[in-house]
Amino acid sequence: MDKREERLKKQEESLLKQAEIHRMKAETEKGRLDTTRRYWLEEAEDFEKEASKRRELRFRKKRNILDKQ
Repeated sequence: MDKREERLKKQEESLLKQAEIHRMKAETEKGRLDTTRRYWLEEAEDFEKEASKRRELRFRKKRNILDKQ
């Protein structure tokens, strides 16, 4: 695994962890003016989308390497 792939994997894991934290906040915390339940859920979805982009980049890179061989 090269450095870029390791970085993408680490970013993906971190983003998924953040999404999980935000989902827990949506369930447990009482909403305020700027951080409502909907806000936490939208943030979690955004983190999950970013994580899926990182996963796609990682696998696209692997496919490119295999295609070149």
